[in-house]
Amino acid sequence: MPSYTMRLLKCPACGGPLEPPAGQSSMLCTYCNNTVIIPENLRAPAPGAPASSQSIFSGIDMSAMVGYGAQWSEVVQLAQSGNKAAAIDKYKALTGSDETAAKYMVDTLGGYQAYEFTGSGYNAVQQVYTPAAISQSLRTADAVTKSATRFTLWLTCGITAFVLFMIFITTVPVLIGVFASLWAAFR
Repeated sequence: MPSYTMRLLKCPACGGPLEPPAGQSSMLCTYCNNTVIIPENLRAPAPGAPASSQSIFSGIDMSAMVGYGAQWSEVVQLAQSGNKAAAIDKYKALTGSDETAAKYMVDTLGGYQAYEFTGSGYNAVQQVYTPAAISQSLRTADAVTKSATRFTLWLTCGITAFVLFMIFITTVPVLIGVFASLWAAFR
């Protein structure tokens, strides 16, 4: 039975698994948007280019690659669910990164993106926010709303008080004059 070695392109910044696009010499990491230069021996030929004698993916153990992708997906899910300690440990085991780099990447992954394995690679599905981030945003929005409401209420009361004071100041001399003339007439 022949022996195969699996070559997997990983992002040098975050360690995420990447699938090189056909005919490209560089690409953006789908996990951290870092620009990655694709090594010559891992570049896929452009569509319509003459086929080489052997594909760069020949000899790749797809089940091992999918297993690695599933582990990476687990890191993202742990980070997004708030289990950062487990995500950091799993990330360090997958990438060999140090604690600081792993913590930074888990914090980054935990805040905003979900990924889906489509069979040909990982794709960013949509911008999502963790429940903790949503509740923090709602608390912040609620505090801002309450603050704005309080300010608006005080401003309205202040303006009303000012208008009533101005009416009082302008009508009091008139009323004093009317009562003084009535007093003089009936005296």
